[in-house]
Amino acid sequence: MKGFGNWREWRLAAKFDPDRQLSEKVLVAIGHNNKNIDAVIIGGTEGISFNNTWQLAKSLRKAGYTGVMLQEISSIDAIVPNVDGYLIPMVLNAGDKKWLIENQIAAIKKYSSIINWQNIIAEGYLVCNQESAVGRLTESGKVTMEDAAAYTCLAEKLLGLPVLYIEYSGIYGDMDLVRRVSQTRKKIQLFYGGGIKNIEQLDEVASYVDTVILGNVFYEDPDAAILLVESFNRLD
Repeated sequence: MKGFGNWREWRLAAKFDPDRQLSEKVLVAIGHNNKNIDAVIIGGTEGISFNNTWQLAKSLRKAGYTGVMLQEISSIDAIVPNVDGYLIPMVLNAGDKKWLIENQIAAIKKYSSIINWQNIIAEGYLVCNQESAVGRLTESGKVTMEDAAAYTCLAEKLLGLPVLYIEYSGIYGDMDLVRRVSQTRKKIQLFYGGGIKNIEQLDEVASYVDTVILGNVFYEDPDAAILLVESFNRLD
């Protein structure tokens, strides 16, 4: 396990869902773009199991990906050992508070004797697409620009979290809201995921956040996803 490395320098990450089938074309492209992708994140909302998470991690390594590989944990029964580190989401605007703190307490109780805290990063999640699977599951409330600024202060100043993840999950986000969060934060690392389908959108998001995460596009339009990965160096 290599850990996170210089994770604050990440600019582009790919996120793959164990419950969805990646095309061979995407696997090959990821295997050949170790320098373009700073990290691969394995995680999803529904249908996540130990077996499909393990198999996805193996497939990515077999395809030639040698970079940092992380698991974002949504089910404590699906935690696998063949990754470099773990991301622990805390959904700040969850209506069902088990997604903010109760699941995390349960995981600590179960795994406290074997947790290596150096290989764990906690993420404050701001779920901004209430119609998405994660929005419905967590019963996340609507987020206004004022809410977003307040949640940013909560994550950074009160909770001391290292990461705030702005999650639009399948739709391209409100860039005014993303800009407001970017202007409010002082040092917290900003992740963004949601709806990026072309270079212009990637460029816009990258101007506001530290780390852009590509996900659905790998399944919906593999050719566009591969182009985004291969073109990203010009945005640094």
